[in-house]
Amino acid sequence: MGTVRWAPEPAAGTAFEEVYASELAGVARLAYLLVGSRAVAEELAQDAFIRLYERYDAVENPPGFLRTAVVRLALTWLSRADMEQARLTTLGPDRPVDAPELDEMWQALARLAPERRAVLVLRFYEQLRHGEVAALLGCSAATVRSRTRRALADLRKELEQ
Repeated sequence: MGTVRWAPEPAAGTAFEEVYASELAGVARLAYLLVGSRAVAEELAQDAFIRLYERYDAVENPPGFLRTAVVRLALTWLSRADMEQARLTTLGPDRPVDAPELDEMWQALARLAPERRAVLVLRFYEQLRHGEVAALLGCSAATVRSRTRRALADLRKELEQ
């Protein structure tokens, strides 16, 4: 769970409040598509809004800032979850299972490396262009194209199993 931070409430009708109202559903959806858990997605979305609130006056593109923040938070969460899963696997068969009911595609997507999963979600679920994905992930468009090709190949292999 994230650290609880207090920030004063913005005044009703402020620009931040308008951004929050217009972007919350999309940011939470993006987080859900990346991590596959509604509870975690809601927490990541709120953490992204806290980060935006703390820097609001300096941010030129609040929706872009939110999208970048939630992608980075999700990748960090996924890395930690993968590390935890690896540690639980070494502990034996009594590890807890906390997986929502997912179809075959979601299960295969969840087995991909976090960077590849993120590229596919951003490209095909969020319908972003290579350059937009590159900006969110902090890499080049060529890296995004390469990761997309590799992620699709990995996804095909996962679905064939």
